[in-house]
Amino acid sequence: MGLTAALLLSACGPLIEPAAFPVRPDSVRAADLLGPYDGLVVDADSDRPVAGATVAASWAFESGIGFHAPAGAREVVVETGADGRYTIPSLDDLPEGASARIRRFTLVVYHRGNVAWRSDRIFPGHSQRRDFSQRGARIRLDRWQPTFRHAEHLVFLGGGAKVRAAAAWELQAAALELDGERVAITRPRQAGMSAMSETATTTTPLDISKLLSDDEIRGVTGYVGKFEDGKLTDLPTTEFYDSRHFKALGKTESFDVGLRVWRLGSSASEVQYGKLMAALPEAHTTDEVGDGSFRAREGALGGLVFLVRERGVVVSLTCGTAQCPEPAQLAKLAKLVESRLPDLPPEAPREAPPALPEGAPTDNSQSPATRPTPTPEVPE
Repeated sequence: MGLTAALLLSACGPLIEPAAFPVRPDSVRAADLLGPYDGLVVDADSDRPVAGATVAASWAFESGIGFHAPAGAREVVVETGADGRYTIPSLDDLPEGASARIRRFTLVVYHRGNVAWRSDRIFPGHSQRRDFSQRGARIRLDRWQPTFRHAEHLVFLGGGAKVRAAAAWELQAAALELDGERVAITRPRQAGMSAMSETATTTTPLDISKLLSDDEIRGVTGYVGKFEDGKLTDLPTTEFYDSRHFKALGKTESFDVGLRVWRLGSSASEVQYGKLMAALPEAHTTDEVGDGSFRAREGALGGLVFLVRERGVVVSLTCGTAQCPEPAQLAKLAKLVESRLPDLPPEAPREAPPALPEGAPTDNSQSPATRPTPTPEVPE
C-alpha cells in the first residue's frame, strides 16, 4: 500500500499546499502557489509608481511522509519597470521525489528609502499581512522612519543573495546600532520630569575633502594631467561614510584614484575591516599602514585598506596601475591620508541622558513609569 501511494505521488508531481492569500484582491478563491504573479508597487505617501524596486519571489519545499523536513527553495528576482509593475512567471523548476511538497510562497519587495514589504509579515513588528494577492496586487511602500532600527529591518527582510546585495548599505548602520553608537533621534517624555521636548538630533554628513588633494597625488605619482573631482557612486555620503573620486580627464580607469572612509566606532570598524578583507579580490595582509592593513587587486586597480582603531576609522584607497605603477606610491598616499585623519570634522555629539528630577530614585528601585525603556534585542 505504501509503495502504491508513493508511485501515485511520484506520477502526479509534488503536492502543493493551499495558499493563504487569494488569487485577486476582490476574490475569495485561493491563489495558485505556482503562479504566475503580478502587481504594482507604489509609494504609500504619493501613490506614485516606484521604479527599480527589487522584487524577490521564493518557493519553499518540504519532503517526507508523516515527518516533513525542509528540501530547498527556488527564487526568482526581478525589478519593477518605469510604471512600477512587476511580473513573476509560473514556477516550472519543480522538485522531484515521491514526497515532495511545495510548502509556501513569499514575495519580498525592497527599495532604498522605504520599509521592506513582505507578503507574509509587516514591519515593524511581525504581525500577519492580509492584503497580498497572486494577481493584481497593489504593494504600498512606506517611507523609512528615523526611529526604526536597521538591524531589525535586515532580520525582517530575509531574502536571497540579490536582496541582501540591494540592502548591503544598511549593514553599516546596523553595525552602529549593535555597537551602541546610534545617535538618538527622539527621547520620549518620562513621567515626573519637567517639560522636556521631543526633538530630533540632526546628523552632519562625513566630509573627507581635506584628506587628499589633486596636487598631493601628482606630487607622489608624478602625473601631470588634470583630475575631475567627484564622489564614488557605490554608496551615498552619510554621517559615517564619504568618498572621493579623482578621475583622470581623458584617461582610462588605470589613471584614477579613489578614496573611501568609514567612521563607525571601535567595534563596528573592526567588523567593516574584516568584511572588506573577505570581499575584495586577491586580498593579503601587509600591515604597512595604521593598526592593520591589507592590499587587494582587481584588473587595473590596486587597493590598500587600513584600520585605525583609536578613531574607529576604516580607509580604502585605490589607485590605477598607470597612476601608481610602484607599490610604494600607493603606500605613501595611504600614509598621507592617515596623517590627515585628525583633520576630520568632529562627530556629532551623542544626546546626553536627561537629568533626573529632584527627589527621583537613582537605583533599580525606580518605578515602571520613570525607569528608562530598555533597548529591544534583535531576534536571532
